[in-house]
Amino acid sequence: MKLFVIRLLYSLYCAERWNYRVTMRVLDPFINRLCKLLYSWNPFGFVQKNNPTLERYIENVHRSNRIVFYDYVIGAQAEGILVSSFVPCEMLIFSVIRKLRILPIQYSHFSIYLIISCVISLVFTHFFGLKNDEYIGYFHKFEQHKNNAVWHIVSSVFFIGAVCAGIFCIILWNES
Repeated sequence: MKLFVIRLLYSLYCAERWNYRVTMRVLDPFINRLCKLLYSWNPFGFVQKNNPTLERYIENVHRSNRIVFYDYVIGAQAEGILVSSFVPCEMLIFSVIRKLRILPIQYSHFSIYLIISCVISLVFTHFFGLKNDEYIGYFHKFEQHKNNAVWHIVSSVFFIGAVCAGIFCIILWNES
Protein backbone atom coordinates (compact mmCIF):
# COMPACT_ATOMS: atom_id res chain seq x y z
CA MET A 1 0.00 0.00 0.00
CA LYS A 2 2.88 2.31 0.81
CA LEU A 3 4.36 1.84 -2.65
CA PHE A 4 0.99 2.59 -4.27
CA VAL A 5 0.63 5.85 -2.34
CA ILE A 6 4.17 6.88 -3.27
CA ARG A 7 3.50 5.97 -6.91
CA LEU A 8 0.40 8.20 -6.87
CA LEU A 9 2.47 10.99 -5.34
CA TYR A 10 5.15 10.52 -8.02
CA SER A 11 2.53 10.70 -10.78
CA LEU A 12 1.19 13.92 -9.31
CA TYR A 13 4.74 15.26 -9.10
CA CYS A 14 5.28 14.42 -12.78
CA ALA A 15 1.97 16.08 -13.66
CA GLU A 16 3.09 19.22 -11.83
CA ARG A 17 6.36 19.23 -13.77
CA TRP A 18 4.53 18.79 -17.06
CA ASN A 19 2.10 21.56 -16.12
CA TYR A 20 5.06 23.81 -15.30
CA ARG A 21 6.67 23.17 -18.70
CA VAL A 22 3.43 23.94 -20.57
CA THR A 23 2.78 27.03 -18.48
CA MET A 24 6.30 28.33 -18.97
CA ARG A 25 6.07 27.91 -22.73
CA VAL A 26 2.86 29.91 -22.80
CA LEU A 27 3.82 32.55 -20.24
CA ASP A 28 7.53 32.91 -21.05
CA PRO A 29 7.13 36.14 -23.10
CA PHE A 30 4.96 37.67 -20.37
CA ILE A 31 7.47 36.71 -17.65
CA ASN A 32 10.33 38.19 -19.66
CA ARG A 33 8.44 41.47 -20.08
CA LEU A 34 7.60 41.51 -16.38
CA CYS A 35 11.28 40.91 -15.55
CA LYS A 36 12.28 43.83 -17.82
CA LEU A 37 9.75 46.04 -16.09
CA LEU A 38 10.91 45.03 -12.61
CA TYR A 39 14.57 45.41 -13.57
CA SER A 40 14.01 48.94 -14.84
CA TRP A 41 11.78 49.86 -11.89
CA ASN A 42 14.20 48.24 -9.36
CA PRO A 43 11.91 48.11 -6.30
CA PHE A 44 13.81 48.80 -3.06
CA GLY A 45 17.10 48.54 -4.96
CA PHE A 46 17.29 44.74 -4.61
CA VAL A 47 16.89 43.70 -8.23
CA GLN A 48 19.89 45.50 -9.72
CA LYS A 49 21.96 44.96 -6.56
CA ASN A 50 21.83 41.15 -6.92
CA ASN A 51 21.73 41.01 -10.72
CA PRO A 52 24.25 43.08 -12.72
CA THR A 53 22.42 42.63 -16.06
CA LEU A 54 18.88 42.09 -17.25
CA GLU A 55 19.80 38.76 -18.83
CA ARG A 56 21.22 37.56 -15.52
CA TYR A 57 18.02 38.61 -13.74
CA ILE A 58 15.81 36.74 -16.24
CA GLU A 59 18.06 33.68 -15.91
CA ASN A 60 17.79 33.80 -12.10
CA VAL A 61 13.99 34.07 -12.26
CA HIS A 62 13.78 31.04 -14.54
CA ARG A 63 16.26 29.11 -12.39
CA SER A 64 14.20 29.76 -9.24
CA ASN A 65 11.05 28.59 -11.03
CA ARG A 66 12.78 25.38 -12.10
CA ILE A 67 13.98 24.76 -8.54
CA VAL A 68 10.46 25.11 -7.19
CA PHE A 69 9.00 22.61 -9.66
CA TYR A 70 11.85 20.14 -10.07
CA ASP A 71 13.12 19.75 -6.50
CA TYR A 72 11.81 16.60 -4.82
CA VAL A 73 11.37 18.12 -1.39
CA ILE A 74 9.38 21.01 -2.77
CA GLY A 75 7.72 18.60 -5.18
CA ALA A 76 5.83 17.11 -2.27
CA GLN A 77 3.34 19.91 -2.77
CA ALA A 78 1.33 17.21 -4.50
CA GLU A 79 0.49 15.83 -1.06
CA GLY A 80 -2.53 18.12 -0.82
CA ILE A 81 -3.95 16.81 -4.08
CA LEU A 82 -3.25 13.24 -3.00
CA VAL A 83 -4.97 13.79 0.35
CA SER A 84 -7.97 15.34 -1.34
CA SER A 85 -8.24 12.38 -3.72
CA PHE A 86 -8.61 9.91 -0.84
CA VAL A 87 -11.33 11.96 0.86
CA PRO A 88 -14.14 11.15 -1.65
CA CYS A 89 -13.30 7.45 -1.45
CA GLU A 90 -13.61 7.49 2.33
CA MET A 91 -16.78 9.56 2.15
CA LEU A 92 -18.25 7.00 -0.27
CA ILE A 93 -17.48 4.26 2.24
CA PHE A 94 -19.20 6.29 4.99
CA SER A 95 -22.19 6.88 2.70
CA VAL A 96 -22.55 3.20 1.82
CA ILE A 97 -22.26 2.20 5.48
CA ARG A 98 -24.87 4.79 6.36
CA LYS A 99 -27.19 3.77 3.50
CA LEU A 100 -26.98 0.02 4.23
CA ARG A 101 -27.19 0.63 7.99
CA ILE A 102 -24.27 -1.69 8.68
CA LEU A 103 -23.13 0.43 11.60
CA PRO A 104 -25.36 2.73 13.61
CA ILE A 105 -24.15 6.01 12.09
CA GLN A 106 -26.38 8.87 13.09
CA TYR A 107 -27.87 11.23 10.56
CA SER A 108 -25.61 14.13 11.36
CA HIS A 109 -24.21 16.87 9.19
CA PHE A 110 -22.23 16.12 6.06
CA SER A 111 -19.46 18.46 7.20
CA ILE A 112 -18.69 16.34 10.27
CA TYR A 113 -18.02 13.28 8.13
CA LEU A 114 -16.08 15.41 5.68
CA ILE A 115 -13.77 16.64 8.45
CA ILE A 116 -13.33 13.10 9.78
CA SER A 117 -12.50 11.86 6.27
CA CYS A 118 -10.00 14.67 5.73
CA VAL A 119 -8.17 13.87 8.97
CA ILE A 120 -8.09 10.13 8.22
CA SER A 121 -6.87 10.81 4.70
CA LEU A 122 -4.16 13.19 5.89
CA VAL A 123 -2.88 10.73 8.49
CA PHE A 124 -3.03 7.86 5.97
CA THR A 125 -1.09 9.79 3.34
CA HIS A 126 1.47 11.06 5.81
CA PHE A 127 2.29 7.66 7.27
CA PHE A 128 2.30 5.81 3.96
CA GLY A 129 3.97 8.39 1.78
CA LEU A 130 5.71 11.29 3.42
CA LYS A 131 6.96 10.11 6.78
CA ASN A 132 10.71 10.74 7.17
CA ASP A 133 10.97 11.82 3.51
CA GLU A 134 11.18 8.19 2.32
CA TYR A 135 9.48 9.14 -0.93
CA ILE A 136 12.64 10.87 -2.19
CA GLY A 137 14.49 7.56 -2.48
CA TYR A 138 11.52 6.05 -4.29
CA PHE A 139 11.32 9.02 -6.65
CA HIS A 140 14.92 8.37 -7.73
CA LYS A 141 14.03 4.73 -8.43
CA PHE A 142 10.85 5.63 -10.30
CA GLU A 143 12.70 8.01 -12.62
CA GLN A 144 14.82 5.10 -13.84
CA HIS A 145 11.85 2.79 -14.54
CA LYS A 146 10.64 2.31 -18.08
CA ASN A 147 6.98 1.67 -17.18
CA ASN A 148 6.17 5.08 -15.70
CA ALA A 149 3.56 5.76 -18.40
CA VAL A 150 1.58 2.71 -17.25
CA TRP A 151 1.63 3.99 -13.68
CA HIS A 152 0.57 7.45 -14.80
CA ILE A 153 -2.44 5.87 -16.53
CA VAL A 154 -3.26 3.86 -13.38
CA SER A 155 -2.97 7.04 -11.32
CA SER A 156 -5.21 8.92 -13.75
CA VAL A 157 -7.84 6.19 -13.47
CA PHE A 158 -7.58 6.41 -9.68
CA PHE A 159 -8.11 10.19 -9.71
CA ILE A 160 -11.04 9.94 -12.12
CA GLY A 161 -12.46 7.25 -9.83
CA ALA A 162 -12.04 9.61 -6.87
CA VAL A 163 -14.09 12.27 -8.66
CA CYS A 164 -16.79 9.69 -9.44
CA ALA A 165 -16.70 8.51 -5.82
CA GLY A 166 -17.24 12.09 -4.70
CA ILE A 167 -20.29 12.42 -6.95
CA PHE A 168 -21.77 9.11 -5.77
CA CYS A 169 -21.03 10.05 -2.17
CA ILE A 170 -23.04 13.25 -2.47
CA ILE A 171 -25.89 11.41 -4.19
CA LEU A 172 -25.99 8.67 -1.54
CA TRP A 173 -25.67 11.14 1.30
CA ASN A 174 -28.58 13.25 0.14
CA GLU A 175 -30.91 10.27 -0.24
CA SER A 176 -32.90 9.80 2.90
